[in-house]
Amino acid sequence: MITVRFSPGTSPGRREVFQRAAERWDGVLETGFSPIEVDGETLEGLLIDAAIEPIDGPEGTLGQAGPTHLMPGSELPVKGIMQFDDADIARLEAEGSFEDVILHEMAHVLGFGTLWARQGLIEGSGTMDPRFTGPLATAEYTALIPTGAEPVPIANTGGAGTREGHWRELIFGDELLTGFLSGQARPLSRLSVASFADLGYEVDLVAADSYELPSFQDLALMGITEAVRICALCKVSRPIPIVVGQR
Repeated sequence: MITVRFSPGTSPGRREVFQRAAERWDGVLETGFSPIEVDGETLEGLLIDAAIEPIDGPEGTLGQAGPTHLMPGSELPVKGIMQFDDADIARLEAEGSFEDVILHEMAHVLGFGTLWARQGLIEGSGTMDPRFTGPLATAEYTALIPTGAEPVPIANTGGAGTREGHWRELIFGDELLTGFLSGQARPLSRLSVASFADLGYEVDLVAADSYELPSFQDLALMGITEAVRICALCKVSRPIPIVVGQR
Protein backbone atom coordinates (compact mmCIF):
# COMPACT_ATOMS: atom_id res chain seq x y z
CA MET A 1 0.00 0.00 0.00
CA ILE A 2 1.29 3.45 -0.91
CA THR A 3 1.53 6.02 1.87
CA VAL A 4 1.94 9.69 0.96
CA ARG A 5 3.49 11.88 3.66
CA PHE A 6 2.85 15.55 3.01
CA SER A 7 4.89 18.61 3.89
CA PRO A 8 3.20 21.07 6.25
CA GLY A 9 0.78 23.42 4.60
CA THR A 10 -0.33 21.11 1.79
CA SER A 11 -4.00 21.92 1.23
CA PRO A 12 -6.69 19.26 1.72
CA GLY A 13 -7.66 19.48 -1.95
CA ARG A 14 -4.12 18.81 -3.13
CA ARG A 15 -3.73 15.97 -0.63
CA GLU A 16 -6.83 14.35 -2.09
CA VAL A 17 -5.27 14.41 -5.57
CA PHE A 18 -2.20 12.55 -4.32
CA GLN A 19 -4.37 10.09 -2.40
CA ARG A 20 -6.48 9.34 -5.47
CA ALA A 21 -3.32 8.68 -7.47
CA ALA A 22 -2.03 6.33 -4.75
CA GLU A 23 -5.33 4.47 -4.71
CA ARG A 24 -5.23 4.13 -8.51
CA TRP A 25 -1.75 2.64 -8.47
CA ASP A 26 -2.58 0.37 -5.54
CA GLY A 27 -5.42 -0.98 -7.68
CA VAL A 28 -2.98 -1.78 -10.49
CA LEU A 29 0.15 -2.96 -8.66
CA GLU A 30 1.01 -4.85 -5.50
CA THR A 31 3.00 -2.20 -3.64
CA GLY A 32 3.25 -3.90 -0.24
CA PHE A 33 6.31 -5.83 0.94
CA SER A 34 7.80 -7.52 3.99
CA PRO A 35 8.77 -5.05 6.75
CA ILE A 36 12.05 -3.25 6.14
CA GLU A 37 13.75 -0.47 8.07
CA VAL A 38 14.54 2.68 6.10
CA ASP A 39 16.03 5.77 7.76
CA GLY A 40 14.87 4.55 11.18
CA GLU A 41 11.30 3.79 10.03
CA THR A 42 9.78 0.37 9.47
CA LEU A 43 8.00 0.31 6.12
CA GLU A 44 5.63 -2.30 4.71
CA GLY A 45 4.61 -0.37 1.60
CA LEU A 46 5.96 2.42 -0.58
CA LEU A 47 6.37 5.71 1.33
CA ILE A 48 6.35 8.90 -0.74
CA ASP A 49 7.41 12.22 0.77
CA ALA A 50 5.39 14.85 -1.09
CA ALA A 51 5.85 18.61 -1.09
CA ILE A 52 4.48 21.55 -3.09
CA GLU A 53 6.65 24.56 -2.34
CA PRO A 54 8.08 27.63 -4.12
CA ILE A 55 11.08 26.70 -6.29
CA ASP A 56 11.75 29.06 -9.20
CA GLY A 57 8.41 30.46 -10.32
CA PRO A 58 6.17 29.72 -13.32
CA GLU A 59 7.57 27.86 -16.35
CA GLY A 60 10.78 26.91 -14.54
CA THR A 61 11.66 23.59 -12.95
CA LEU A 62 8.51 21.62 -12.20
CA GLY A 63 10.30 19.67 -9.48
CA GLN A 64 11.65 16.18 -8.95
CA ALA A 65 10.05 12.77 -8.58
CA GLY A 66 11.40 9.27 -8.33
CA PRO A 67 12.45 6.47 -6.00
CA THR A 68 15.10 7.23 -3.38
CA HIS A 69 15.42 3.81 -1.68
CA LEU A 70 15.18 0.34 -3.22
CA MET A 71 14.52 -3.09 -1.74
CA PRO A 72 17.59 -5.37 -1.59
CA GLY A 73 17.25 -8.16 -4.14
CA SER A 74 14.29 -7.02 -6.24
CA GLU A 75 15.45 -3.38 -6.25
CA LEU A 76 11.84 -2.22 -6.34
CA PRO A 77 11.13 1.11 -4.61
CA VAL A 78 10.37 1.26 -0.91
CA LYS A 79 10.62 5.05 -0.56
CA GLY A 80 10.52 8.02 -2.91
CA ILE A 81 9.88 11.73 -3.30
CA MET A 82 7.51 13.99 -5.23
CA GLN A 83 8.45 17.66 -4.94
CA PHE A 84 6.85 20.35 -7.12
CA ASP A 85 6.94 24.09 -7.63
CA ASP A 86 3.80 25.73 -6.25
CA ALA A 87 3.62 28.20 -9.14
CA ASP A 88 3.64 25.46 -11.76
CA ILE A 89 1.13 23.34 -9.84
CA ALA A 90 -1.24 26.32 -9.68
CA ARG A 91 -0.99 26.56 -13.49
CA LEU A 92 -1.65 22.83 -13.91
CA GLU A 93 -4.67 23.10 -11.63
CA ALA A 94 -6.02 25.96 -13.74
CA GLU A 95 -5.47 23.91 -16.92
CA GLY A 96 -7.17 20.85 -15.44
CA SER A 97 -4.12 18.59 -15.78
CA PHE A 98 -2.90 18.46 -12.17
CA GLU A 99 -4.43 15.04 -11.42
CA ASP A 100 -2.88 13.42 -14.48
CA VAL A 101 0.54 14.93 -13.71
CA ILE A 102 0.46 13.51 -10.18
CA LEU A 103 -0.68 10.10 -11.43
CA HIS A 104 2.06 10.22 -14.09
CA GLU A 105 4.85 11.30 -11.74
CA MET A 106 3.85 8.72 -9.13
CA ALA A 107 4.50 6.10 -11.82
CA HIS A 108 8.10 7.31 -11.94
CA VAL A 109 8.40 6.91 -8.17
CA LEU A 110 7.21 3.32 -8.67
CA GLY A 111 10.02 2.80 -11.19
CA PHE A 112 8.48 3.55 -14.59
CA GLY A 113 11.33 4.95 -16.66
CA THR A 114 13.47 5.60 -13.60
CA LEU A 115 14.57 1.97 -13.15
CA TRP A 116 14.57 0.75 -16.76
CA ALA A 117 18.26 1.31 -17.44
CA ARG A 118 19.20 -0.03 -14.02
CA GLN A 119 17.41 -3.29 -14.81
CA GLY A 120 18.86 -3.55 -18.32
CA LEU A 121 15.52 -3.04 -20.05
CA ILE A 122 16.61 -0.51 -22.70
CA GLU A 123 18.25 -1.27 -26.01
CA GLY A 124 19.57 1.36 -28.41
CA SER A 125 20.18 3.91 -25.67
CA GLY A 126 21.45 7.20 -27.10
CA THR A 127 20.21 6.41 -30.61
CA MET A 128 17.17 7.81 -32.40
CA ASP A 129 15.30 4.55 -31.78
CA PRO A 130 15.67 3.41 -28.17
CA ARG A 131 13.38 0.56 -27.11
CA PHE A 132 12.01 -0.98 -23.91
CA THR A 133 12.74 -4.72 -24.04
CA GLY A 134 10.56 -6.09 -21.24
CA PRO A 135 8.87 -9.22 -22.69
CA LEU A 136 5.45 -8.61 -21.13
CA ALA A 137 5.23 -5.03 -22.39
CA THR A 138 6.54 -6.19 -25.76
CA ALA A 139 3.67 -8.70 -25.96
CA GLU A 140 1.16 -5.93 -25.24
CA TYR A 141 2.76 -3.70 -27.87
CA THR A 142 2.56 -6.52 -30.40
CA ALA A 143 -1.14 -6.87 -29.59
CA LEU A 144 -1.58 -3.18 -30.41
CA ILE A 145 0.41 -3.31 -33.65
CA PRO A 146 0.70 -6.92 -34.88
CA THR A 147 3.80 -6.58 -37.04
CA GLY A 148 5.92 -9.07 -35.14
CA ALA A 149 7.33 -9.04 -31.63
CA GLU A 150 9.24 -5.77 -31.43
CA PRO A 151 10.51 -4.02 -28.30
CA VAL A 152 8.47 -0.96 -27.33
CA PRO A 153 9.53 2.45 -28.74
CA ILE A 154 10.46 4.88 -25.97
CA ALA A 155 11.09 8.62 -25.93
CA ASN A 156 13.98 9.66 -28.16
CA THR A 157 13.70 13.41 -27.49
CA GLY A 158 13.46 15.69 -24.49
CA GLY A 159 15.67 16.32 -21.50
CA ALA A 160 17.10 13.88 -18.99
CA GLY A 161 13.75 13.65 -17.19
CA THR A 162 11.94 12.66 -20.38
CA ARG A 163 14.19 10.90 -22.90
CA GLU A 164 14.29 7.10 -22.50
CA GLY A 165 11.96 7.30 -19.51
CA HIS A 166 8.57 7.39 -21.29
CA TRP A 167 6.71 5.86 -24.20
CA ARG A 168 7.31 7.63 -27.50
CA GLU A 169 4.61 10.25 -27.96
CA LEU A 170 4.54 10.18 -31.78
CA ILE A 171 3.40 6.55 -31.53
CA PHE A 172 1.39 6.39 -28.31
CA GLY A 173 -0.25 9.82 -28.37
CA ASP A 174 -2.28 10.57 -25.27
CA GLU A 175 -1.30 7.48 -23.26
CA LEU A 176 -0.69 8.58 -19.67
CA LEU A 177 3.00 7.68 -19.63
CA THR A 178 4.35 9.47 -22.68
CA GLY A 179 6.56 12.44 -21.79
CA PHE A 180 3.99 15.04 -22.84
CA LEU A 181 0.52 16.06 -21.67
CA SER A 182 -1.31 15.23 -24.89
CA GLY A 183 -5.01 14.90 -25.50
CA GLN A 184 -7.69 14.88 -22.81
CA ALA A 185 -8.36 11.28 -21.70
CA ARG A 186 -4.75 10.13 -21.02
CA PRO A 187 -5.53 6.44 -20.48
CA LEU A 188 -3.33 4.02 -18.54
CA SER A 189 -2.91 1.17 -21.02
CA ARG A 190 -2.23 -2.54 -20.57
CA LEU A 191 1.16 -1.78 -22.13
CA SER A 192 2.07 0.45 -19.19
CA VAL A 193 0.74 -1.99 -16.61
CA ALA A 194 2.69 -4.84 -18.22
CA SER A 195 5.89 -2.77 -18.06
CA PHE A 196 5.59 -2.80 -14.27
CA ALA A 197 5.36 -6.59 -14.37
CA ASP A 198 8.63 -6.52 -16.33
CA LEU A 199 10.14 -4.57 -13.42
CA GLY A 200 9.05 -7.31 -11.02
CA TYR A 201 5.68 -6.17 -9.67
CA GLU A 202 2.56 -8.28 -9.40
CA VAL A 203 0.04 -6.46 -11.59
CA ASP A 204 -3.62 -6.55 -12.55
CA LEU A 205 -3.90 -6.03 -16.31
CA VAL A 206 -7.68 -5.87 -16.04
CA ALA A 207 -7.30 -2.62 -14.10
CA ALA A 208 -5.90 -0.87 -17.19
CA ASP A 209 -7.97 1.62 -19.18
CA SER A 210 -9.26 0.94 -22.66
CA TYR A 211 -6.65 2.06 -25.20
CA GLU A 212 -5.89 1.85 -28.92
CA LEU A 213 -2.94 3.23 -30.85
CA PRO A 214 -3.90 6.60 -32.36
CA SER A 215 -3.99 7.18 -36.10
CA PHE A 216 -2.07 10.01 -37.77
CA GLN A 217 -5.31 12.01 -37.78
CA ASP A 218 -5.80 11.33 -34.08
CA LEU A 219 -2.26 12.53 -33.35
CA ALA A 220 -2.85 15.73 -35.33
CA LEU A 221 -6.07 16.42 -33.43
CA MET A 222 -4.13 15.98 -30.19
CA GLY A 223 -1.62 18.57 -31.40
CA ILE A 224 1.14 15.99 -31.84
CA THR A 225 2.73 16.92 -35.14
CA GLU A 226 6.45 16.84 -34.38
CA ALA A 227 8.91 14.95 -32.20
CA VAL A 228 10.28 17.89 -30.24
CA ARG A 229 7.89 20.10 -28.28
CA ILE A 230 7.98 22.26 -25.17
CA CYS A 231 6.56 20.35 -22.22
CA ALA A 232 6.31 20.70 -18.46
CA LEU A 233 7.16 17.06 -17.83
CA CYS A 234 10.62 17.58 -19.40
CA LYS A 235 11.50 19.78 -16.42
CA VAL A 236 11.35 17.11 -13.72
CA SER A 237 14.61 15.80 -12.28
CA ARG A 238 15.07 12.28 -10.93
CA PRO A 239 16.87 11.37 -7.69
CA ILE A 240 19.54 8.66 -7.76
CA PRO A 241 18.15 5.81 -5.62
CA ILE A 242 20.16 3.68 -3.21
CA VAL A 243 19.58 0.07 -2.19
CA VAL A 244 18.63 -0.20 1.48
CA GLY A 245 21.61 -1.49 3.46
CA GLN A 246 24.17 -0.54 0.82
CA ARG A 247 26.44 2.50 0.80
